[in-house]
Amino acid sequence: MAAADGGGTCWPSFADLVAAVPQPIPEMVLPPRAPKMVDGEIYFQFSKEEIERSAESFRYSVVLKFLKQRPSLDVVCAFIHSYWGLSALPVVSSMLRPRNIFVRMLNEADFSKALSRDVCEIHVSFYLVFHWSPEFNEDAEPSRVPVWLSLPGLPPNYYREAFLKILMAPIGTFILWDNPTRCATRTDGARLCVEVDATKALLNHFWIGVPGLPASRKQEVIYETLPAYCATCKMQGHNTRTCIVGKPGKTGQVWRGKKENPEAVKAIP
Repeated sequence: MAAADGGGTCWPSFADLVAAVPQPIPEMVLPPRAPKMVDGEIYFQFSKEEIERSAESFRYSVVLKFLKQRPSLDVVCAFIHSYWGLSALPVVSSMLRPRNIFVRMLNEADFSKALSRDVCEIHVSFYLVFHWSPEFNEDAEPSRVPVWLSLPGLPPNYYREAFLKILMAPIGTFILWDNPTRCATRTDGARLCVEVDATKALLNHFWIGVPGLPASRKQEVIYETLPAYCATCKMQGHNTRTCIVGKPGKTGQVWRGKKENPEAVKAIP
């Protein structure tokens, strides 16, 4: 920030203004191709590599799906800037469905913070958060869910991102670890956030070293929340057995399960 006059009033510098203005997404070169036709329908086809390259600018993006009416974009932007602790201003925009908001972060650290927040609410408007990908469908929630878990008794020499990413591979995708784990100020076990597939059985333990040998360690995994996903209505928060969609005498509304009291949920240290 640069001072505009001798009275100490500060105005944004040119660099600040440029940084705050959303920049055009990078262009990519594609070879020309003619449309194809099948059964009277015109279609275009792109390779997997082309789609992956097109999504590179959005690799650190999430979708916030509010469970009820969402706040305005201005309110959401102000809340994110004030409370998410991001290192750079994200691009926040509306989507086709009125309750959805697209948030594009500029780096992996900010993306991890957004995806792993314990309390998912903005001014008491609760939301679900999803990792965006080119396959994202606004009418079907992804089955991948961010979950906080702990590894009780894990020796502190494993409290490193390189080790934790390897150890979490059979469970899901490592997102981040909390500050006491990152700084090794709590050595009774590690606590970390992992993106898991709610349609698959959760791993409750693994071994470090060959199973059964004296020098090997059987490591317990404790999940703070158990993810649920319904394959019937493609929604998170309940399973197929408890889903009310299509059952006689039901309203057709989707039940998401009991919400946690936000006052009782601990924020990320």
